[in-house]
Amino acid sequence: MREKGLIDVYILEILEKHAGGNRKLTQKQIMHYLEEEYRLPVTRKTLSGYLSELRNEGYIQGHRGLCKTAIFDDHELRLLIDGVLFGQHIPQEDANRLIEKLRNISYDSMKNRIRHICYLEEINRTHNENLYEMIDLIDEAIGRNRKIEITPCTYGVDGKLHDKEKVVVDPYYLVTEKNHYYLVCYAGRNEDLENRRVDRISHIKILREVRKPITELKKYTKGFDLAVYMREHIYMFSGDSCPVLLKIKKQNISDFIDWYGTKYSVVEQDEEFITIRIRVNENAVYYWALQYGSVAEILKPETLRRRLRDGLQEMLERYDRQ
Repeated sequence: MREKGLIDVYILEILEKHAGGNRKLTQKQIMHYLEEEYRLPVTRKTLSGYLSELRNEGYIQGHRGLCKTAIFDDHELRLLIDGVLFGQHIPQEDANRLIEKLRNISYDSMKNRIRHICYLEEINRTHNENLYEMIDLIDEAIGRNRKIEITPCTYGVDGKLHDKEKVVVDPYYLVTEKNHYYLVCYAGRNEDLENRRVDRISHIKILREVRKPITELKKYTKGFDLAVYMREHIYMFSGDSCPVLLKIKKQNISDFIDWYGTKYSVVEQDEEFITIRIRVNENAVYYWALQYGSVAEILKPETLRRRLRDGLQEMLERYDRQ
């Protein structure tokens, strides 16, 4: 016979195994499982006392039908699994293991609904096996207010990562954008921030030297707003932001909002087009304009229009070659 002092633990084990989702257990069923699986007969009065205590502590929920209080509901688990499934920053082996862990904490009903998930072996995932170590070191350095020495790496024609020259940077923020982790940092150039892909860093060393406060950079002496910075730096390009005037077809405004959000000013509009003013990183909007050139036009600044015209002309000449 099992220890009577562990009845509450056995009840939780029974609910973990036999209840969940839309399936709940009655007190009679719990009494049955206690006797059948644990050889521990209890009275209804004794069981009610344990159930009341577990309910008050938040471990179980329900009255006539009982189940364990779930850490995540089915919809939350699906979101977490999808995040892992399509997260290019997660190495394949880690993705498989994380998905299985998430599946195992779900109820049987959820497991049945997600059993056909494909693990997308061919998705373009990172090959940097030190990624999580790099994230932990960056986080530690930011917390300790220290500079770090990073070893950038890049892919060679052999499809493997190769180290580049070490760089000392001041780390400020660790952010995610388009399925990748980025380090927002200062590397001593142009009194401006840089964005470095964390999966393009092979080694990090935390230095004793204290990092430079971000408000000592000329552009941010009045303060730094990460949300504004992220909105201006789609594609996570480094460099200056500038006011941009652009015209886009109204039917494609959702494409614009997907990238820039709703923090823009409407200058004018007609039945077909809307003209918008927004402040954004110039390099980022350059590539955005190339991507959406069939439905959008950059009106100002003129320097950006010339840059786009020259870039398109160069592309046209390249494709005109026989």
